[in-house]
Amino acid sequence: MVTLNFAHTACDPNQVSERFEKLRDNYFGPWMRRCGPSGRKEPPPTFIWTIENAGGCLNVHWLVHLPAGRIEDFKARLPVWLEKVVGEIYAPDQAIHIRKAPTPRGAVKYMIKGIDPFYAPVYGIRQSDQGEVIGNRSNFSRSLGPAVKKALQAEGRMKPTRRIGVPRKGALAAPPPA
Repeated sequence: MVTLNFAHTACDPNQVSERFEKLRDNYFGPWMRRCGPSGRKEPPPTFIWTIENAGGCLNVHWLVHLPAGRIEDFKARLPVWLEKVVGEIYAPDQAIHIRKAPTPRGAVKYMIKGIDPFYAPVYGIRQSDQGEVIGNRSNFSRSLGPAVKKALQAEGRMKPTRRIGVPRKGALAAPPPA
């Protein structure tokens, strides 16, 4: 679990989403696709991320899978990558926080706490306002997308997920007159 606090960098708050995308696509992705220390080709990058701007603290939370042999290299490279995309880092010890996620489910619930209040009870989340974000607020890697999910289910490596029967917001409108 990586938290990048952009308040401790020279990055314009309106460009956080764009700069984080550049870090992921231009530095992390190519690094992850290169062969690791074992010489074997690594699996595709696997991650989810969200940006929050609650109380003037502009953070990116990034839940990322790293092969065991590459964690220390990632920790060493991340400050360099961040500086390349944002310019100066004023307080490196406060701008980057890396820790092991206690449980992926708990981390995801924490990351989506800015969910629409209408859907929060469905997922058992206590919703809280996460402020205004310019650009994309959250996303996930292609390796977690629907095509991969379908393939894993076909192989029996993943159980099909239950559809949640919550209507869309607009579906709650009154029926048309007869």
